[in-house]
Amino acid sequence: MNNINHFFRNAKIKSAPSYLAIAIIVIYIIATNYNSKNWEKENHVIVNDIKLYYAYLPAIFIYNDLSFDFVYEDFEKHKKHLWFIESPKGDRTLITTFGMAMAYSPFFLITRAIAPLLGYESEYSLPYKFALIFSSLFYVLLGLFFIRKLLLKYFTEIVTSITILIIGLGTNLFIYTTREAPMPHAYEFGLISTYLFLVYKWYEKPKIIYTFWVGFLAGLITLIRPTNILVLLILFFWGITSFEGMVQRVRFFIRSYKLVIIMIGSFILIWIPQFLYWYDISGSIFFYSYEKSGGNFYFANSQIFNQWFSYRKGWLVYTPIMIFAITGFVFLARNRKELFMPVLIYFLAMVFILSSWWSWWFGGGFGIRSYIDMYGVLAIPIAATLTAGLKSKVPVKIVILSLVGFLIFLNLFQTFQYRKGIIHYDSMTKKAYWSVFLKKRRPANFYQLLEKPDYQKARKGVYEIVPNYYSKD
Repeated sequence: MNNINHFFRNAKIKSAPSYLAIAIIVIYIIATNYNSKNWEKENHVIVNDIKLYYAYLPAIFIYNDLSFDFVYEDFEKHKKHLWFIESPKGDRTLITTFGMAMAYSPFFLITRAIAPLLGYESEYSLPYKFALIFSSLFYVLLGLFFIRKLLLKYFTEIVTSITILIIGLGTNLFIYTTREAPMPHAYEFGLISTYLFLVYKWYEKPKIIYTFWVGFLAGLITLIRPTNILVLLILFFWGITSFEGMVQRVRFFIRSYKLVIIMIGSFILIWIPQFLYWYDISGSIFFYSYEKSGGNFYFANSQIFNQWFSYRKGWLVYTPIMIFAITGFVFLARNRKELFMPVLIYFLAMVFILSSWWSWWFGGGFGIRSYIDMYGVLAIPIAATLTAGLKSKVPVKIVILSLVGFLIFLNLFQTFQYRKGIIHYDSMTKKAYWSVFLKKRRPANFYQLLEKPDYQKARKGVYEIVPNYYSKD
């Protein structure tokens, strides 16, 4: 009995740092959300694109009307919440898929049952806003939990703990779990992180239950953001270190064709409501809604350099701690070859696709928000860098840990700046960036330092600024 108690005490102590790291992140997120109380504010939470992700839920569960006729029956109530595009059949529809509505739906339905008891009737009232913010935290917590489990298969407890802190507090994931909570990126982070762990488990032991959930999660991930279909690259390349390994993997899939069929079936299953809806409004099970708004990819004019280094929104400018992910590929190639190829191929493919989108800065936001989806995967090369650094001599360890600490502080401080409008959402320049660096106030000439991107030209793949846009300010 004493030996059993001793075992469990040791297990708890050994796992305590990584659980503590998750707890710190969750507490900080909750404290930030409580301090902001965005659910009490009129023009917060269900705003901008979130209106469109969310709109399917009241349309289905309250009004039973996906034609959205109810909007015009009470136009004063709904006019500020929705805008439509026209389908090929002439029907009104939304530009977004069902994906985020599905992610929100458990929290919406619970709130739907509780809100009237609290005296709230409107689907845009306080309880619904609160539920959406909480749902974001749920998916992030889910992602951190499974990333922890995966990292501990390959790295130490201390490396895993620091990596979790980097992801949760050192990146723009934090602001997309607080101020920008119901945007898709925190949800995709959680789902892709869970998917990643299930891929690991599937190759360890390809049970039917793992097979189903790998396919189902890949389907949901793709339904939320179709470009994330590239997570299937991770499934194919997982554990492969050579060309011969790729040949063997193809043979494995052929031998395991029954499992592959189950996986494809579960992938399609989550898409069936979307296919039926698209067929109803367009006559085809596939409908590219973004074409109506000029949503194009320019693969011959990808903006990788700008997407990484531009002062407007550059990934490594506003999330510099991700340099640990970039350096980590070197250490993966040396020490964890079975992880190197799946992570690198997925990362490069995603970077190319995302940098080819017409708005390479992805509209308003803090940093390159679309990269947040990948952070669960990028935790692996981050952990590889930390492993190498913490095996070095003491001065190197001190430098690494000091840099991690400073960059986490910088991210949290710049998150504060973004919330206060000290960092602009889409018009920053080099001069504007350094004029507010580590400062709590903007200079008097701040708006004269900004440069507004020309969105109309960008839709055509031409990247220029709007002359004198802020001169009036």
